[in-house]
Amino acid sequence: IFVGHGLISDFLTVNIFVPPSQIIDTTDIFHLERRRLISLRFLVNYLLGKDMQQDVHDSIEDSIAARLLYMKALELKEQGIFDKVLHEIYDCGQRIDWKVGEL
Repeated sequence: IFVGHGLISDFLTVNIFVPPSQIIDTTDIFHLERRRLISLRFLVNYLLGKDMQQDVHDSIEDSIAARLLYMKALELKEQGIFDKVLHEIYDCGQRIDWKVGEL
């Protein structure tokens, strides 16, 4: 199983096919239909209270963050508040024009 954020583009870059049943993509988990995709950095900042990717892209940091976001999604679903929190993320993002420094 692959857990990540925006994995499809990563798989295309390295020219491999991974069956959808083996992909857990936080881009898809934290997405409302017909709405923009939310960046990994924004989600991590909003849900985990951490800033990341400030200077350099770090694929290890990304993979750890995606796993933590997946765990957070499971926690929110277990509590029955995932949909509410997802709408709050979109509301906040729109209000601050998706700028992480404004959180």
